[in-house]
Amino acid sequence: MDYTFIEAKDASLVEKIYEFRYKIFLEIYPEYIKSSGFTQNKEFDKYDEFSTQFVSFDEDGEISATVRLIHNSPIGYPTENNIIFDNSMFKEDKLGEMSRIFVNPKYRNIKTTKRIIAEVKKVMYEKMRTLGIEYTYGYLEESFLRLLKIYKMCYQVIGEKQRHELFGSRYPCILYTKQLGLDNPELIKLYGTSCEK
Repeated sequence: MDYTFIEAKDASLVEKIYEFRYKIFLEIYPEYIKSSGFTQNKEFDKYDEFSTQFVSFDEDGEISATVRLIHNSPIGYPTENNIIFDNSMFKEDKLGEMSRIFVNPKYRNIKTTKRIIAEVKKVMYEKMRTLGIEYTYGYLEESFLRLLKIYKMCYQVIGEKQRHELFGSRYPCILYTKQLGLDNPELIKLYGTSCEK
């Protein structure tokens, strides 16, 4: 099966992504859904306005996975707005944050997850290069951080583990676009090495 991601430019497609995210959050973080007051079974937040959304569909037209890239956000980023760490080394115009990497429950196994993350790497690397993003934040659980490293998305921890009131203990992390390419030479072959901006 092909898990290629497409950029969601159509408003109706973005709404489908919000519906999918709501279902995933209801499964994994029901307390977040209960406390947020969503009324239309759609999950979204203030950062979506400053995000590029990506989605993958299966052969039946169901969403298999989603991911978003927040960039040029005048309100900051979830990682820096929710936990304490030294962010002075990062330039705002070179910065983004990848989040809402959600996989449909029926594709959560070692084989398919690996293939989906491989496609996430492709679409994110290409978009980060296009936008001139040199590094992206992540606010990651320890188990997900380990999983991403296995799949050669090598986020670096940049602060102490801290507890979020709804999402549990997480680390502030950074993913360097250049390092993502070096760890995955196939991305460099496809898209090159330097940022376009």
